[in-house]
Amino acid sequence: MKSFIYFLVALAGIFLLANIMVNDSGYVLISYNNATFETTLWGMLVLAMVVSGVSWLAWLIIKMLFGVTSLVYPITREARERQARKLMTRGFVEFTQGHWKKAERYLSKAADSGDSPLLNYLAAARAAHENDNHEASAEYLRQADRKEPGSDLAIGITQAQLQLSSGQLEQALAMLTKLHKQHPRHGYVLKMLKQAYCRLHDWQALSTLLPQLKKQKIVADQEYRQLEQKCYGALFEQAYSKGRSFNTSDDRLKPANQVWNNLSSSLKRDPEMIYRYADCLAQLNGENKAESVLRERLGKYYNSDMILLFGKVKGRDTSKQLHFAESLLNERPNDASLLLTLGRLALRNELWGKAKEYFEASLRHQRHVDTYNELGRLMAHMEDHEGSSKYFQEGLRLAADSVVDLPLPAIAHR
Repeated sequence: MKSFIYFLVALAGIFLLANIMVNDSGYVLISYNNATFETTLWGMLVLAMVVSGVSWLAWLIIKMLFGVTSLVYPITREARERQARKLMTRGFVEFTQGHWKKAERYLSKAADSGDSPLLNYLAAARAAHENDNHEASAEYLRQADRKEPGSDLAIGITQAQLQLSSGQLEQALAMLTKLHKQHPRHGYVLKMLKQAYCRLHDWQALSTLLPQLKKQKIVADQEYRQLEQKCYGALFEQAYSKGRSFNTSDDRLKPANQVWNNLSSSLKRDPEMIYRYADCLAQLNGENKAESVLRERLGKYYNSDMILLFGKVKGRDTSKQLHFAESLLNERPNDASLLLTLGRLALRNELWGKAKEYFEASLRHQRHVDTYNELGRLMAHMEDHEGSSKYFQEGLRLAADSVVDLPLPAIAHR
């Protein structure tokens, strides 16, 4: 019903318009120089409508043609950006799938015409690097710098990553050092710098970086402790190698003392660091100094490595050294390492019976090759050859625990 009413209204309008056109057609005259154009008003309106329709249709055809040709060669800015986004998406898909050559091609094209040149050039550089095209990789980084001159950090990090992965450690370190000066608190730069120092075995430089790693919480606590021990352990090894080249005792110990003095207060309480320092001193013929270092710290920071080393070094007063070790026995009466050390110190003081008792007590708590060997040596010098042979055999059996205890021929008695 409503549609019929609309139809009647439209029909009435058409009849009204036709009546107006018949009664008064109007007149339009257009004159330009010597040329004139005459028509009715209604004819002029129809002509205007035809021209508008033709123009609109022509625009649609042109726009359609532009859309088709932009698949091959983007013409408009909008088309170029749309095409660049498609290339970028396809490039990253190829990148994640490990198709480095295709990824490089798509990403480099996207960088040339898209609105994200930095991201595309950096990804293209990575793809070229993975494809072992290092020259192209470096060129993409240079183009990224030209396109985005304020992106030194992102470009530098990418370059350092690629250099580290390809083993160009010196070049990576140079770049990271530069970035570190510009951004001293940047976490990822610090992490990469740590990696470069470790791979270059530049332990001295790493030791200066450690406080920053701890302050910025770049690595977890357990990893940091391991890194500290590895770093300073290597520095003590270097101190030993350096100290051996000197002639005087003081000069030989200087490198080890310098490493120790550079330790933080917490590291100076670390039993592992105390042991490494004392062991380095002992190897450089500084046994008196090593004994003093251990004696001052064993009461508070006791561990088995330290007490075993204490039994091997010779202090200025071996009797005093023995009495100090015996004072530790009150709190650790069943400590096999301490009892072994006491036996060795008793030997230094020529207390043969006491040494034997300490060694035997140590074996009751823990069977150890060194204890068997010490007892074997002691029994041999006490002319107890049967006992000496027994202990040496036990020590050998313990050292070669992979040997199966199979039957052997009887010993012939003469």
